[in-house]
Amino acid sequence: MCLEREEMDLREDGLKRYLESIFDGTITDIQIQKLGEGCVGTGFALNFKVNGKTQKKILKTLFTSNLGMDHFSDRAGSLLLAHSHYSKIPNHIASSDVCGVTKEGEVISVGEAHEFFILMEEAQGKDLFTDFQRIAKTNVLTNEDRKRILQLSDFLVQLHQDKPTENQESLYKRCLRNVIGGNTSIMSIIDMYPKDVKWISKEEINQLLQASIHFWSTHRFTQKRLCHTHGDFHPGNIWFRDEKNFTLLDRSGQTYGEAADDLTAFSINFIFYSLKERGEFSGAAKEGFDLFWNNYLSKTNDTELVNLAPPFFALRAMVVANPIFYSDDFFGSTENAHKIRRSLFNFALQMVQDGKCKLDQIETYF
Repeated sequence: MCLEREEMDLREDGLKRYLESIFDGTITDIQIQKLGEGCVGTGFALNFKVNGKTQKKILKTLFTSNLGMDHFSDRAGSLLLAHSHYSKIPNHIASSDVCGVTKEGEVISVGEAHEFFILMEEAQGKDLFTDFQRIAKTNVLTNEDRKRILQLSDFLVQLHQDKPTENQESLYKRCLRNVIGGNTSIMSIIDMYPKDVKWISKEEINQLLQASIHFWSTHRFTQKRLCHTHGDFHPGNIWFRDEKNFTLLDRSGQTYGEAADDLTAFSINFIFYSLKERGEFSGAAKEGFDLFWNNYLSKTNDTELVNLAPPFFALRAMVVANPIFYSDDFFGSTENAHKIRRSLFNFALQMVQDGKCKLDQIETYF
């Protein structure tokens, strides 16, 4: 058995020695199954026995290109940070370790490593992607939907109350800088677009980036806003185990950031699926969007938030418009795909140029 990933093989004997070094017992019956690929990495189910008792963990490794992961040290840094701060947020799955893999497939300490994995607990439940699609398609927001939306909005209300006491200015500047030109940013997402994009021009991309840089210049000293964030609060990273209990996955970036990052990562999906299923942002999807935002704003009284949301919304819009993540077939036809992506780009550009997120006029940005 070996796990192949580009130039790397993960040898079973090396994995066995590694597991025996962190679990107290004899390791047998190792099995690895690929679970799938996300935007930045690949996940594997790792089944094995410790002294005859079955264990299941998840191995995740990152892609070797795009989104600032080109060098092995980039991937190491990302996974080490993830291991460090998964435990710092309520409801998040636990990370057991970060391990390195040599070119020969040995699993070792980090110093001589050629590639890296994070070893973590398995999440239970179901993500929210199908819920967003159902809400938009049926144009119905159920009572259970409303409860979950409010629960997640309340979760962010509580999470964002945690403020750092040190290094606020530097971390906040980094947060705003990263959304425009960092590893997972407007620039890095656009860099992943095909060269022959038909629905936006080079000039329009430049307009978006110029407006984003102006935003960064205007707001980078607003360090008092720095707060504890998840960093990738989208439906694939939120798994409900039952009606009330949920688990979080894959928090990204730094521990502290801008609250708008989490709110836009979640709420862009109301917009995206409404455009896909209905050709407009309206009905139950808009009701869910408004419920999520209005609950948060009423409980935090964060009047500045709408002024900080534009580049974060722009980033998320460019993510869901990226053909690498959602092919033309996802939208039913190439013509429809181009139309929806164009609407998402209009949304991103006009909001950043406006310098404010007008929540009661969202539909005008398309």
